[in-house]
Amino acid sequence: MSEPHRQWSEYWTTDGASGEVFVNARGEKHPYLAEYWKKKFEGLEKGDRIIDLASGAGSVFGQLPDDHGLDLHAVDVSLEALGVLRSRIPGTTTVVCAADSVPYQDHMFDLVVSQFGIEYAGIEAFGEAARLVSRGGSLIALCHIRDGYIDSNNRAQLAEAMLAVETGFIDKAIALSEAAFSTDNDAQAKARGEFIPAERQLAAAVARQKIGIHAHLYQGFRQLFEERQCYALSDITNWLSEMRADLDRNIDRLTRIREVALSADDMIRVEEMLTAQGLQDVSYGSFETPGNDMPVAWDLSANRD
Repeated sequence: MSEPHRQWSEYWTTDGASGEVFVNARGEKHPYLAEYWKKKFEGLEKGDRIIDLASGAGSVFGQLPDDHGLDLHAVDVSLEALGVLRSRIPGTTTVVCAADSVPYQDHMFDLVVSQFGIEYAGIEAFGEAARLVSRGGSLIALCHIRDGYIDSNNRAQLAEAMLAVETGFIDKAIALSEAAFSTDNDAQAKARGEFIPAERQLAAAVARQKIGIHAHLYQGFRQLFEERQCYALSDITNWLSEMRADLDRNIDRLTRIREVALSADDMIRVEEMLTAQGLQDVSYGSFETPGNDMPVAWDLSANRD
């Protein structure tokens, strides 16, 4: 398994286990995103064949009614994500593969969909998506948009996660904890003096950006240290070691998501690729939701006559 594939498999068994990527404040699928897909599925007939490219754990198909009668297919690089999908939407045929190399014949699907997924396989994956669209069929995709709402939040979280690494917060928190459990007053004073500047920087980061791995690290350690009489030293240091691994994983994932966010120039290339594959009525614009002053995604659609 390649490193990116391994990282996404870990994601879908932890943070992504709900199957949702863009959620509201309560961690539920964003209602406007859900409504978007419900409208797109209107007019489909029983037996129509649909494929979700880079499906993740089934967020898109989760908007279908129980009695949809459709022939559902999903592909993703993560076996774990597809396992979650099958448990949520029984009867879906799943294939572990990348979105730029899908083992289906040309023009097999009445509808090809993707939500925050196909772009991870590169611009070429849009040509692969077009290849799968049947005569009279359509392609519909929501894709990460450069400098949009999600990308801007990811940029802010990534910057603060990197700050947590750069300040050495975890190493200094471990040293502070070890000193606090000792009887060496000089070691305690030294560890405290080295920790305080890093703690102040991370506290400022949490004030700027309240959500993210940096905030979980800061708030979690603060609670553990203040209540350290209730814990063994190993409980605190083991938690910090686990947070170090979580921090690295989050930095890798946020970096990857930011890398695939599509610019306006990228969308011109996508349009050219879809047209070269014989699709017509290629259209793209920003998908926006009330309350956000930035677009959430690119809203892409195309048809084959």
